[in-house]
Amino acid sequence: MFTIAEFCNANMQKGTEDVYRALDQDLAIDVVDYECTNNCGLCSKTFFVLIDGEIVSAKTKEQLLEKAYKRIEKNNRDL
Repeated sequence: MFTIAEFCNANMQKGTEDVYRALDQDLAIDVVDYECTNNCGLCSKTFFVLIDGEIVSAKTKEQLLEKAYKRIEKNNRDL
């Protein structure tokens, strides 16, 4: 089963594009970007990505990538 990572274009313009590219290198992750994910309050305050529909957020891009991989690992263990 593929993991789905969903990004908001506005949040990518604020800096999550590097996280998008890093996750996109993993063939087991489907990475998708949307014009908007309807998380505007969160988007205006922090970096975030939806991993299998669950919000993962962080103060820095580096933390976001680390948290995203941790969530992916957790979700894969729970299968």
